[in-house]
Amino acid sequence: MTDMLIAHLSDLHISAGPPETAPVRRDAPDMARLVVADLMALPQRPDAVLITGDVADGGSEADYALVRQILAPLPMPVFVVPGNHDQRGPMRAAFGTTVPYAAPDTLQFEAQLPGVRIIGLDSLVPGRVEGRLDAAQLDWLQERLATGTDPVFLMLHHPPFPTGNAHWDASALRDGGERLGQILQASPAPVRLLCGHVHQPFHTQWAGCYASVGGSPAFQYGFGFDQDAEPALTDGPYAWWMHHRREGGSFAVHPRCLALPPRDDLP
Repeated sequence: MTDMLIAHLSDLHISAGPPETAPVRRDAPDMARLVVADLMALPQRPDAVLITGDVADGGSEADYALVRQILAPLPMPVFVVPGNHDQRGPMRAAFGTTVPYAAPDTLQFEAQLPGVRIIGLDSLVPGRVEGRLDAAQLDWLQERLATGTDPVFLMLHHPPFPTGNAHWDASALRDGGERLGQILQASPAPVRLLCGHVHQPFHTQWAGCYASVGGSPAFQYGFGFDQDAEPALTDGPYAWWMHHRREGGSFAVHPRCLALPPRDDLP
């Protein structure tokens, strides 16, 4: 088993016109370009890039055309799952030739890389901020996890685990989380769960698995724990994760902090 590098990005919120989401910085496409340039400048580039949803901000065909243009310099496989700001039809049209979406009505998929599998789930509920996983998708996941023992990177936009903030938890995965936890606990393959949505990067343990939330270059929240209110927006570097599968099968996670130009619309 050889070394492998997997980059976890999230919540780019790219739009071809003015952002549809109020907190998104007006120059979000330029911030995404800086992230791509940072990946390309690394002395050891990742073997794959995983983006856990809200790739676009409005989900129009023009948005995804710009997404494809911004991501085009990346020579490695790029895997994407939908977030609550994405739209299934345009997203499938933009990425369906490179991401093997498995079902006509959801953007779930499975892909095999040397020594690891990538599985993506679709928690999008059209018109809603919160997410859900239905029984059919969870049945499919359970079947896929039973087919091998290679480590699995499981991509899901809405976190199924507590974040420490009631506002975030109310808009996270609202249905299917309990059974998802049971499936992961029983999985014969080790699973690494990658999420987004919260715009505050962190790591945790859940259902016997490593789990993480990716940051966002489009807007970031400050710390806000044990409260019901939405935390305040903050400026600062964008943090993304590089997963290193070492020879022999162990993993390490390295933060990559990218300095972004300051926002001009925060007090």
